[in-house]
Order: sequence, then C-alpha cells, then structure tokens
Amino acid sequence: MSAKKKILVTGGAGFIGSNTVKLLCDYGHSVKVIDDLSFGYEKFVDKRAKFYKASIVDEKILEKALEGVDVVMHFAAFSIIKFSFDNPLSYIENNVINGVKLLESMRNAGVKKIIFSSSASVYGEPKEIPVKEDQIKKPMQPYGASKLAFESILNAYYHSFGIESVSLRYFNAYGPHDEQKPPTRAVPLWIKGALAGKSVKLYWGGKQFRDYVFVKDIAEAHIAVMDLPGCNIFNIGSGSGVIMRDVLEEIVKITGKKLEIIDQGERPGDPMKLVADISMIYKSVGWKPKTNLHDGLVKTIEYYKKSLK
Repeated sequence: MSAKKKILVTGGAGFIGSNTVKLLCDYGHSVKVIDDLSFGYEKFVDKRAKFYKASIVDEKILEKALEGVDVVMHFAAFSIIKFSFDNPLSYIENNVINGVKLLESMRNAGVKKIIFSSSASVYGEPKEIPVKEDQIKKPMQPYGASKLAFESILNAYYHSFGIESVSLRYFNAYGPHDEQKPPTRAVPLWIKGALAGKSVKLYWGGKQFRDYVFVKDIAEAHIAVMDLPGCNIFNIGSGSGVIMRDVLEEIVKITGKKLEIIDQGERPGDPMKLVADISMIYKSVGWKPKTNLHDGLVKTIEYYKKSLK
C-alpha cells in the first residue's frame, strides 16, 4: 500500500471520480475535490474530503486547492460521446486545452504527478482482440481524439518538465453513482428501465463485444499506480469480453423483470469489438479486477433500487 499522500481529485463529484475519492479516504489519504458540478453531484463527494465547487480553469481556487498536493487525479472532462459529435470544439477545449491549463497550474505549484482518466475510445476499431496498449490508435469520434491528444501532451510534459503521469484507458465502466446528465451508458439505462418496467433501447442488435469493469476496481487501479515513476499508460478492463445483449439478459435475470426492447439500429462511433489486454498493469503493479460481472451488476442494481425510491 502506498504511503499516505495529499491528493487533489478533479471531477471528484462524478461517477468514477467520486468512487475513487471514497476509496482514497478509506485508505487514509488526505483528499481534496474540485468540481463545478456541471456533470457531478455534491452528494456523491465523501464528507472526509475537502470540496471546492469550482472549475479547473478558475486559477485562484485551483492554486489554493493544489497547495501541498502530492498527486492530482484528473477526471474532469466531457465524456458523453454523442455530444462530441454535436460540438467537437467544446470537447477539445475542455478535454485538451483546460487539461493543459491544469498542468501549468501544477507546474507553478510544484506538483509532479498526475493520474489521468483516459479511455479505450483512443483505439477506435482495433485490428486485434484483446487490445494491447501499443496497438495503433485511430479514434472514431472527437471524444477519443481528445483523450489521445492529452496522453501525448502528458508525455511531452514528462520529458519537458519532469511531471510524471499515468494514463488509465478505461474500457466499459459500470457501477454505483453512474448518473450522467443526460444518461447515455447502457447498463444504468437498462437497470432503470427494468426497475421501472419501461422499454429499453438497444443498438446494433446488442451484438457488440465489450469489456465491462466495475467502478470500485477502477478506483483501486488509481491507487495501485500512484507510486509509479515516469510516464505510463495502461488498459483498465476485465480482460474478457461479453456480448452486450448477454449483459442485458443478466440484468433481466437478476431483476426478474421482463423488458420490451427497442432496437435503435446502428450508432456512429461504436466499435464492434473492444476488449482489454490487462497484462501490462498486472505485471507493473499487480492490479487486476476483483469483481465479476454478475456480482458487479447485483451491487449496481441494489444501488439503483435505493436511489430510485
């Protein structure tokens, strides 16, 4: 276990950020959170963390939040893929330019480590499954391109200014606190539909082959890589794939609800197969997911049962 650190979490009121904040607090780290709540919820921020309601482009507040910090965990970004088609410029500005502004503030504050919330969308439609980190990257949407661009910037900042980084390329994350504004991810939409007895939407006939990883396992990965030197990039997934229609059938089985399924046909920006090779992070720090899909879905369904009351 890493020595106790002072950590600033950007976007710490969102889905993966808030789960990571809770785990960091559980492990005894000193945690600060900065989030403008445009996509997050203050109620998700662990009470043990110091909370700044602000954007990372608010230089004065960010300067204060960075005081004494050892590591920044950077989750603050636009993440709804559909919107990156609607307004690509805003995605580049927020996910790349604002990220550089964060790095400059870190430089001024003398903070030398950042862990970045990247995405498997950097790969596009991979030629080989499972996907290794060194496979050719051809993002299929502006969102994936913005993540890949910032990874490249992190590499430059390491070699130019000595700021160490770890980029974690998430595959299909799911779990408690997944409350997108508006919701677009399949698992929470399917669970909410099942619990409410409503119809649910399916794309591509549910034939996509995906790698689902439980959010607590993702949070554990952030903690596992905190002491790595240099500039690193890792896949974060389960290491095995599942057909999306089978995920839906598992939700139906657990909830005991019958669902009307509306097939929406094709959706741009969706690769058909995307499964992680996670051998590199396992060899580096011993991380691998602990939660299988069934158990993770049970925990997620219990969360939504409570939150929808």
